[in-house]
Amino acid sequence: MNMALYPLHKYFVFNDRLLPVSTFVPAENEGGIYEVLRVVNGIPLFLDEHLQRMQLSAELAGKEIRYTCAQLEAFLNQLIVRNEVDEGNVLISCKTNLKAFFIAHNYPSAEQYKLGIRCGLLHAERMNPNAKVFQTEVRKQANRLMETLGFYEVLLVDHEERITEGSRSNVFFIRGNEIITPPGKQVLLGITRQKTIACANRLKLKVVEDEIQLDGLTGFDAAFITGTSPKVLPVNEVDGHCFDVDNKVLRSLMIEYDKIIQEDIKKRLSGKAVN
Repeated sequence: MNMALYPLHKYFVFNDRLLPVSTFVPAENEGGIYEVLRVVNGIPLFLDEHLQRMQLSAELAGKEIRYTCAQLEAFLNQLIVRNEVDEGNVLISCKTNLKAFFIAHNYPSAEQYKLGIRCGLLHAERMNPNAKVFQTEVRKQANRLMETLGFYEVLLVDHEERITEGSRSNVFFIRGNEIITPPGKQVLLGITRQKTIACANRLKLKVVEDEIQLDGLTGFDAAFITGTSPKVLPVNEVDGHCFDVDNKVLRSLMIEYDKIIQEDIKKRLSGKAVN
């Protein structure tokens, strides 16, 4: 994610006010905490989980958010309604001031969901991995690799040659009917990661948190990444290792994740009706 980000559409949130985009002043975000939420049918998906994680990131990074989750929800709903936007991604961030605005998004194509995507590797580690904090240098290195070599995503490799996570996603591998993902303490605890594990539980599939050694990739049948924009997205290749994008476990998770999205939308719509 670029560190200088500009809002789309007409309005953005600045602390407790909604202001015209023409008054926006870009600022350096390094060290600030943030969340990216996906808006579908005018509903910010998994909003409670995103706001709770933002509060956790603030605690871990030593930042203070001066607003409650209820206030943040009100700001976001106002942003969506006033901009008259039903689909897209919203960035909410806090370094000194709270800001929220629509940002450019890049959702996978139908072809990418069908055929999978290529991932590269980047030897880099995120500080304080459980906190969602802007880290300029890792983001720049990842963007450079993706742009020059045509990768959709790059997976981070730590000093012990373990794959931990994507530069903007979490990663899972499949062996037989078992789903393996790096331990939570080593990665950002993505909301989509959390929901994917819930999907696996609903499907009675076993999920194991275990270290993924770079030299052990040949032992897996399939792989996929998860994130706000990609949802559950098949990986067809990592550093020359090919994976089965038609794997039954993977395809069942993709279907179940879309069901969870629809359930969340219905829940929030019914909540609005009650209110």
